[in-house]
Amino acid sequence: MKEKLFEYNRKNSFNFFKMINLIDLNHTKQEFPLFSYELIEEINKNLGKNKKIILFFNKRWEANSLICKDCNYQLRCPNCDISFTVHKYPENRLICHHCNNKINIPACCPNCDWTNLAQIWIWTQKIEDQIKKLFWKYKILRTDSDKKNKEWLCLEDIKNAQIIITTEFINSISLENVWLVAFLLIEQEFVIPEYDIEEQIFDNIYYNIKRWSDVIIQTYIPDSKIVKLIIEWNYKNFLVETLKERKTYNYPPYKELVYIWVKNKNLTRVKDIIFKLKNKLDLANNGNYEIFFDKDIFSKKASEFQQKIVIKWNDLQEFLGTIKWEIFRNKEINVERK
Repeated sequence: MKEKLFEYNRKNSFNFFKMINLIDLNHTKQEFPLFSYELIEEINKNLGKNKKIILFFNKRWEANSLICKDCNYQLRCPNCDISFTVHKYPENRLICHHCNNKINIPACCPNCDWTNLAQIWIWTQKIEDQIKKLFWKYKILRTDSDKKNKEWLCLEDIKNAQIIITTEFINSISLENVWLVAFLLIEQEFVIPEYDIEEQIFDNIYYNIKRWSDVIIQTYIPDSKIVKLIIEWNYKNFLVETLKERKTYNYPPYKELVYIWVKNKNLTRVKDIIFKLKNKLDLANNGNYEIFFDKDIFSKKASEFQQKIVIKWNDLQEFLGTIKWEIFRNKEINVERK
């Protein structure tokens, strides 16, 4: 990461005739959620010039987080520095999808003690429904990883669309005549349970402003440190702050990070394998390794139940050797180095 950001600074100090426009959703009028009047005006302006629009929402299914509308604080896990996700049913708790830490939903903000906490909940289908009401005359396409047709199957649709709603294809779409890229709610990207999510956000915005033109970022947390660094385009301070966080929370490049995934269509089988793995790792752990696992949360994706064990520390090769036979024998187990 360090080398990547220094490379940005050295090679890409281009003149910003292109624009990053920050829209504070706390202080703008909205008839439709996540579509401020400023954004609607910019979309209309570009459509009137026959320019294409990309609306970016980097979260599949629903994105659900809790923020304070008074101080712009977004509740984050103290173990991982990753935003909590709201789970109202069945537990009514905040859960970290990285280490599975759980806390009760607070009655007031832990940062300012005010009670103006807002649950932000949105999904791509809802965005598509809203944009079709606003711009019903235009060709609108939603393309995300939940669609049956992948990019190469709907390339013609992508080229013909005037407004594109996308989650993860934005870096691979070959398009001309794009002039405006809007990040509808940037704080929802922070909920993604990856230690390097802030770097991914930075990369994505950099890519879009370099490749196309104007970028709009909408947010309820305009005073967030990471949001400010992005808007200021401050590579050096972004590097310093991000590396400081990684050192504090034992992330690469300071420590090794591994996910051990167990996936199977049979939930009982997944539970049996992962509990045995966790017990064996606990027996081998001499206190030098951080192991995170939640025995109660088993998600389901593509008809398969899945759960992960997160391990952090120095030189995990020998430690993982304690379960090497289980890894070799079971196709349900996958080791992912981060």
